[in-house]
Amino acid sequence: MIPRRWAHSEPAEYATIRRWMKEEGPEFLNAVAEWENRIAVYVGVPGAAAVNSGRQGLRIVMERLGIGAGDEMIVPAYTLGEMLPFVQSLGVKLVPADIDPCTFNITPGSVEQRITPKTKAVLALHVFGMPCDIEGISALAARHSLLLIEDCAHALGATVKDRKAGSFGDAAFFSFEVTKMINTYGGGIVCARDQAIVEATRAFNGNEPAGYVTLSRKLDSTLLEKWLFRTRLMYLPLFLLASPRLQPLMNKLYRGSQQTQKKRERYMPAQARIGLCKLDTLEERLELRRSRAALLTSLLKPEIRPQQTPDGILPTWYFYVVLVPGDAARIRQRLLLRGVDAGAGNEIMDNCAAQLGYDDCPRAEAVFSHALALPIYDGISEQACERVAKTLNRLV
Repeated sequence: MIPRRWAHSEPAEYATIRRWMKEEGPEFLNAVAEWENRIAVYVGVPGAAAVNSGRQGLRIVMERLGIGAGDEMIVPAYTLGEMLPFVQSLGVKLVPADIDPCTFNITPGSVEQRITPKTKAVLALHVFGMPCDIEGISALAARHSLLLIEDCAHALGATVKDRKAGSFGDAAFFSFEVTKMINTYGGGIVCARDQAIVEATRAFNGNEPAGYVTLSRKLDSTLLEKWLFRTRLMYLPLFLLASPRLQPLMNKLYRGSQQTQKKRERYMPAQARIGLCKLDTLEERLELRRSRAALLTSLLKPEIRPQQTPDGILPTWYFYVVLVPGDAARIRQRLLLRGVDAGAGNEIMDNCAAQLGYDDCPRAEAVFSHALALPIYDGISEQACERVAKTLNRLV
């Protein structure tokens, strides 16, 4: 079977991390500071601070920027639904902005339509690693004196006219979960221009307990998933995930096992050390993803519409998402029967406008209904891409 995504790991990585988890020397403990500095330089911002999850980083950023009860924050209508209650717990009203039907991102126009006297901030997601029109949104935010936070969970390494995503807003947060561009088995990082935000994030991380148990479980679950994909045993959970009746439950269980840990735990030196190793190969791996995405695009039928890349943009292709005519969930099931794993519906993203009680974001609703995530990951072969395209073309 061709998996939809595959966690990047270096040779002997699992044993190495377990050994590093036992080391406590001063040089080893400085790894987090080195990791923060390297990311800040890479993104092109004054400072960065590691945290146990990108989500926790967003919370700290909002608190430090004074976004709270009574404020409105504009968010994409098409984003991760699990984020909504997390942000709403701060008393913030979330207002969805519709998306562009080709890039799947919010636009300056859709954001401007949602601005009210209570609007305090804009959360700009670079969905699937495709940068939004962050220059236009940044200019809009400046005109209206709004705070701008970049959601770069998918976008480490994405560029806008040679400038890295995450360097445009007041702050940005990145994720290092298992299938992200750099996998440190959990955790995230906050980048900001204001050193006070960086220091607040660093202080939060330093005061949390070590998450050795969580990290060990992430390692074990990643190994198990890879082993299952190498056997026919993975078909059962994937068929359950593709079942309309069981899909919400299965998706919740999967996200719970592979994504943000719920506990407040410290980002650890062992994670920073593996991140430093993977940062050295990031650009090379991104180039490979881009070449494979270009190959898929060249092979697909015209009726199948991939996410569009605007001029001057270099995406990460965290996901390779296309719009298909007809029932995306049904096509996803038929692909699975032919040995190709894919994703549809809220396996990819959520229709957050509907979750927030809005019915005036038709483009987000349409993308949610017709989006299909095809296999893309570090190391996917040309032969695998050709098989994916050939199989999908026959079904559409």
